[in-house]
Amino acid sequence: MTLEYRSLRFETEVLPEENHQGNAVVNYTEADIPYTRIIEHKHFEFGDQPSTVVTREYPANWAPGGEPYYPINDERNSSLYAQYEQMAQSEGKVVFAGRLGGYKYYDMDKALDAAFDLVERELGVAID
Repeated sequence: MTLEYRSLRFETEVLPEENHQGNAVVNYTEADIPYTRIIEHKHFEFGDQPSTVVTREYPANWAPGGEPYYPINDERNSSLYAQYEQMAQSEGKVVFAGRLGGYKYYDMDKALDAAFDLVERELGVAID
């Protein structure tokens, strides 16, 4: 059996305006807006170009072979993940890392914490 994920679909466009949203990333949680996030790339580098590039992220179904982005933390998948964890422990040196490997959604700060904890646990190296 396969763990399930949610995926994303991206649409990128060049807009003939200097500034579209004033920030690099804006999340949209309203039910009537079809995309979940807009990324305005120039704000990562503080660009001042006369036009701007934005990418809209849309939720998408995932199928094996597609790009997984978010785990689906329901009872079925949590149970299946626990079975994979048990198999990995019986095999020996198998390490699940990151939000896809750990089948958890992490914000970036928690992803870094988990990575540092993994390095300390597996290599015995403390990272401050």
